[in-house]
Amino acid sequence: MKVTDDLFQLIKSLEQTEKRYFKVFSTMHVKGGESNVYSRLFDAIDRQSVYDEEEIKRQFKGEKFTSQIHVAKNYLYNNILKSLRLYHSENTKLNELMDILRDVQILYDKSLYKQCRKLLDKAKKIAVRYEKHAQILAVLDWEKTLARTSAYAETGEKQLLEYYRDYKKAIEEINNINEYWRLATEVFLLRKKKGEIRNKEDLKRFNQIIKHPLMQDESSALTFLSKTFYYNTKGLYYLTNKDFQNLYLYCGKLVKHIESNEYLFKEDNYVSALYNLLLVQIELRKFGEAFKTITKLRGIESGSVTMRARIFVTSYDTELNLYLRTGEFEKGLKLVDAIEEGLKTYKEKINKESEVLFDYNVAYLYFGKSDLDNSLKWINRIINNKELTIREDIQCFARILNIIVHYELGNYDLIEYIVKSTRRYLSSKNTLNKFELAVLSHIKKLINTKTDKEKSGIYEDWKHELESMSADFLEIKALEYFDFISWIDSKMQGKQLAEVVRHKWLSSGE
Repeated sequence: MKVTDDLFQLIKSLEQTEKRYFKVFSTMHVKGGESNVYSRLFDAIDRQSVYDEEEIKRQFKGEKFTSQIHVAKNYLYNNILKSLRLYHSENTKLNELMDILRDVQILYDKSLYKQCRKLLDKAKKIAVRYEKHAQILAVLDWEKTLARTSAYAETGEKQLLEYYRDYKKAIEEINNINEYWRLATEVFLLRKKKGEIRNKEDLKRFNQIIKHPLMQDESSALTFLSKTFYYNTKGLYYLTNKDFQNLYLYCGKLVKHIESNEYLFKEDNYVSALYNLLLVQIELRKFGEAFKTITKLRGIESGSVTMRARIFVTSYDTELNLYLRTGEFEKGLKLVDAIEEGLKTYKEKINKESEVLFDYNVAYLYFGKSDLDNSLKWINRIINNKELTIREDIQCFARILNIIVHYELGNYDLIEYIVKSTRRYLSSKNTLNKFELAVLSHIKKLINTKTDKEKSGIYEDWKHELESMSADFLEIKALEYFDFISWIDSKMQGKQLAEVVRHKWLSSGE
């Protein structure tokens, strides 16, 4: 990646407090009048939505740095990183510990040993509370050094033995964390490489990991981090085996575990844990609990814009999917204003994948409520975006849904053209499989059929064909994007799609 792109992306990733801090930092750490130049360059790049170097050169025409703009950009990039290091150093316990240990070294060199001990007592409390084992070892090394310096005059045998036990305990806990990290990483990589576990050899390796002595009881996990790895590994194992009851149990345990320690609480881990719990609650039809989890997610008051954007995407995407799955399309549509506002507020922090998923799901909701004009509006946000290069699956199904909407609108003349265009698009993406072929062929049959009886026969054949695909994992996966079987049932029964989906959901044994 070019440095130009790196600088632009770094500036765009900054939160407002970080930008303000950089401006102050720049006035204090950049020499002479150069501070103002780099501050103006920073602002000029920040104002751009897409980096345009030629425009930057025009804005600063006649200024010395433009003759070697790559040097200026490098300098600005490095100074932003320096300011971020200083800004975030004030917020981490690790940096506080490192500062204390540096102070201990200074005081030791000045033979101020009592002051060293005071700082070491403070450092040990922080290191133990926040499970900073490497720093615990560093503190113990200093305590032993002070004991030797005084020829053990102020350190009794009991205290020396305590140093030994504390040192041994810290090393055991480090090893414990490392072993749980290894098991968790092995499981994660196995899932990442293979996706869904389908063959016996992969499942055998998975079972070997889960039968490891450390995975037999959570009491074997000696630290907060070890337990976090333990719960995550168990959860991934039960997810792989589709054991949702045990997955629910361990997702719940992980959430409670994170909530139990205010000192080791991390927002990003907590949001991920709540999201995983939410997904399994929906899978097990624990809707009351699911809505409470969504409320808990949205109740997190984060000081980070990035985290607030993640909470927005996670909570609203999940709630939309819940309503789509249960046929409560009207409830889902009540979220549209909040979603549009969130997309605007967090525009710089939300990736394109999340945007396109919102576009598709909102289009689906409008379709479910027979508001076809609004459904088309949201579909077109996907289809008309020529720069969209991600989520080809959603791009393909947006085009499929587009055909269905036009069919419902009775735009039969237009459908002929759309079907040809969609076929070309799907072929270009190598996604024209049995499912897509069935959609295109049956729609063509329907628009060329005169009587309701003939249409009913086509719906019957189509439904039978879709149900026969259920043994093919790749084909039936398509029904997760749009419930064609429920839509066909709604056409055959003369009912609203929402009514059919709700009835199907309530009568199912899922």
